[in-house]
Amino acid sequence: MALMRRVRWRVEYALGRGAIGLAAVVPEWLGYGAASLAGRVFYWCSPRRRRAALHMLRNAWPDRPTRDLHRIAARATGNIFKVPVDMARITRLLARGGSIRSVVDHEEFERLLPEPPFLGLTAHLGSWEMAAVGMATLTKEAHGVARAFRNPLLQQWLLDNRRRGGLHIHSRRGGIRGMTAALERGAVGLQVVDQNQRKRGVFVPFFGEIASTERAAVSLARRLRLPVVVGACVRVGSGFRFRLLASPPFCVEDTGDAEADVRNAMVEVNRRLEQHIRAHPDQYLWIHERYRTKSQPEQDQDDD
Repeated sequence: MALMRRVRWRVEYALGRGAIGLAAVVPEWLGYGAASLAGRVFYWCSPRRRRAALHMLRNAWPDRPTRDLHRIAARATGNIFKVPVDMARITRLLARGGSIRSVVDHEEFERLLPEPPFLGLTAHLGSWEMAAVGMATLTKEAHGVARAFRNPLLQQWLLDNRRRGGLHIHSRRGGIRGMTAALERGAVGLQVVDQNQRKRGVFVPFFGEIASTERAAVSLARRLRLPVVVGACVRVGSGFRFRLLASPPFCVEDTGDAEADVRNAMVEVNRRLEQHIRAHPDQYLWIHERYRTKSQPEQDQDDD
């Protein structure tokens, strides 16, 4: 069994590297055009994802016609399918010693950044892969927490490439401890905070409806007394060009009531994320079931 697993890992590793290499070298218009088309087809072929998208979009724009909301969601899903192409091109760029600065407009963004350490929080808006690598490039060292690939060979190869750009990724299991240690050394912490949290979330509004929300990052900012920057990396045009954007930094208040402080901070984070998303609605992950986990009072009400 162990031998078969190692063989499978090596085959997956070779196929993964080949796929990434192919995505990185095909003409930009072809790679991104095919990804966008695949995303739009996926949207129209998935009733469940369309329902999730319309739910959140109607929260954001209750007065807009359904057909307009569908157009936004279809374009946005096309953008989501472009992010793996971004990942492939970033990997190739870093492996060849290239600079992220050559494809990212960052001057205005950089002027807003406080001195490290700080927490950078974002959403699945634009290209979150480029957001992480771009932040690491500008600040010299950034640490994030993300789900690991099951294949350790492919995972290590990708991690090694990210480290060339100053980005260090920790696994979800125990990863917050590694990010805490990096922040205490003066690095930057990164977290995507717009996904439904099944466990231990903080329940705050997102586009007007209560959603279970990631709390670890703002809890960490409060405990370490670090500023928080809410931003994103949006796509400029249809290919491999981007702009980093951010709201001014803020600090998590410490009143002595940790639960209230974290909740209030996440309300502010979501408010700022909503502003960025409204400015670029055709680049957001609307198809995610954001409101799936309900607070206990809501669950009790549904049961009555």
